[in-house]
Amino acid sequence: MKLSNKELKFIDTYLEKSDVIFVDLRAEMTDHIATGVEEKMEHEKIDFYDAFKEYMIKNKRELLKSHNKMTGHYLNSIIQFSKTFYKSYNIILGLLIIIGYRYFNEDSILKTIHQALFLTIISFSVLQVVVNLVIRKRYFYLEKTSIILVVIYYLDLFINGFYKDFFGNYITVGVTFFLYVTFIIHYFFTIKKFRIQYL
Repeated sequence: MKLSNKELKFIDTYLEKSDVIFVDLRAEMTDHIATGVEEKMEHEKIDFYDAFKEYMIKNKRELLKSHNKMTGHYLNSIIQFSKTFYKSYNIILGLLIIIGYRYFNEDSILKTIHQALFLTIISFSVLQVVVNLVIRKRYFYLEKTSIILVVIYYLDLFINGFYKDFFGNYITVGVTFFLYVTFIIHYFFTIKKFRIQYL
């Protein structure tokens, strides 16, 4: 027994009114609740609204507790991101950066690359905020992933300096460049993995 789109929308709206603000988490919870409600409808031979009401009376508190626990663990995103360093495409990227930066070991070139990275990181952050304001939707997995960008930003300040106050070298710029490009790849894989729809 499968729920209709109208019934799935009813669950989604209910969760939204229960302060489950993230679209992607609501989708996961809606699927989970729908499965439980479908089983209840089939076994007990009752309609959707009765099954949903009974299911939520029994499970709502635990579901929302689980949701709140999940949204509180942003540190996990950094751990998950660090595991992507071992992906073959990131290893190749790292090797290319090491080889490439050996030939760009001039302060003027490194300073320009650093400034471009700095502006790109800021621009990406601003773009995220603008997109969220325009579409008026929040995605937990993207917001959780974005904490990595904050870490990269402050690491860049620490090892390379603030914008024009450059004191880094080809290794520190290479590290920042590698982390930023790896973040962008990780970000778009996150969009793909969780089927995040901006439109």
